[in-house]
Amino acid sequence: MMLLHESNTQKYRQLLIVLIVLFLLSPFLKAGIGSVISDVLLLSSIILIVRSLTLSRRLLFIYIAIASLAFSLQLNINLGWDPSLNQAFDLMFQTVLSLYIGGAAYLIGREILKAPKITADIVQGGISVYLLIGFAWALFYGIVATLDPNAFSQSLLIQDAHIKAFHFSFTTLTTLGYGDIVPVSEFALVLTNLEAIIGQIYPAVFMAVLVGGYLGHRSH
Repeated sequence: MMLLHESNTQKYRQLLIVLIVLFLLSPFLKAGIGSVISDVLLLSSIILIVRSLTLSRRLLFIYIAIASLAFSLQLNINLGWDPSLNQAFDLMFQTVLSLYIGGAAYLIGREILKAPKITADIVQGGISVYLLIGFAWALFYGIVATLDPNAFSQSLLIQDAHIKAFHFSFTTLTTLGYGDIVPVSEFALVLTNLEAIIGQIYPAVFMAVLVGGYLGHRSH
């Protein structure tokens, strides 16, 4: 019982560790065994996301089914079972996973806002949501680049690697804006602006929640 309680109180820390590892290793996990490792890390993060949410049995089943579908599609791409369908499978994979990660970020964020007490695990959960937003938008950009290779000034997908999409997503989310890659199509422009807006609003709201929770705890 004590181990179960400890796991529940540190659920977001586990998720954050996996996301950071996946983020740091993304430049090296491109093909062959690297892709397999990436898939395992991705599946692990998805499982941790599911575990971290308070969901009904039906919604939990749907999330697990979506996670399994995304992993199966990516595995098919990496193993090259049918190269002629790789682009279709990649597009399906990006769509399924982006919606799944985006939904998870929303649900985790909602749970954090309802937390009765601000703990270290809640802070780690808030950071995890921020990283999930960046990952989700990288997949959104990958979808746009797959459908329209000229949507950005540079190709975001090189040999099925998404490192440039991740780079562009997080420089946009943090509003750092190196300017090495810029959106060209109208849809890419709107998508980029939306991520930049979220990148400004989310930290402000999260900090307000932390400060409010801290002050409320001190008053008691």
